[in-house]
Amino acid sequence: MDSIRDIKRRIKSIKNIQQITRAMEMVAANRLKKAEARALAARPYTQNITNVLSHITESTPEKAHFFAPKEEVKKIMVILITSDKGLCGAYNTNVIQHTLKFIRENAGKELKLHLLGKKGNIFFQNRPYTIEQFYTDTVEQLGISSLQADNNKITEIAEKIISDFEDGVFDEIHLFFTKSKTVMKSEPGRFRLLPIKNADADSEETEKQKNVMGDYILEPSSEAIFSNLLPRYIESQLRQAIFESLTAEFAARRVAMIAASENAEEIIGELTQTYNRARQGAITKELLEVVSGSEALAK
Repeated sequence: MDSIRDIKRRIKSIKNIQQITRAMEMVAANRLKKAEARALAARPYTQNITNVLSHITESTPEKAHFFAPKEEVKKIMVILITSDKGLCGAYNTNVIQHTLKFIRENAGKELKLHLLGKKGNIFFQNRPYTIEQFYTDTVEQLGISSLQADNNKITEIAEKIISDFEDGVFDEIHLFFTKSKTVMKSEPGRFRLLPIKNADADSEETEKQKNVMGDYILEPSSEAIFSNLLPRYIESQLRQAIFESLTAEFAARRVAMIAASENAEEIIGELTQTYNRARQGAITKELLEVVSGSEALAK
């Protein structure tokens, strides 16, 4: 059994760790509120620009290749969003495994990875996969920059995506991220950026949008409007995916830190009991030695 001093040292060490986990929990909760507010604020814009772009599809036959999936897909760009830090439970593992499943299903095709977040880069850099681009900016920096007019790095990424697709470098471009459902629940998701996936024409939501929007009067031309809207569409989808991923990350980190704090409390309780037993045993031993000594002197 450990000495009383060792047990006391362990209790102090775990209490210090508990203070750190509680502080990290508070930080994660604060950042979660901000990320969640950004994600919610970005959703209407993303939804509306998607509806507008889908609505003018029939008026832009010159841009039909942005909507029509190719019969034979040979080259795929995979954009993956992970976190830059750990201590967030299974957040990174889930989205990476979801991406790996897609990669294995398309093993006969040429896939190139574009990675946002250090954890994804750490995982794939020592494995037999082609990393074409790793964005060194943190995911949060990329998300915040997308809201700035003078330093929007998401615009650069969107322009490269469109350029590569138009030049035939890639036949499809898929975005992998984590969807935030609730604070306690999130799930990995995949979204096909290009070719643009048309909404189901028979769906109730699409019919409702048509009734609300009616017919557009396009000026100067549908092609010009489409060319201006397409980069905005790609940007909005990337921005939304980043904000959703950040929300899920901070929620996962908060849950992980709560669990860590509770586990620390449980360990402290067990060690305290062990410490009390050891201390009581030491006191009993000393009393026995005193009594035995006094009896020996009396004899």
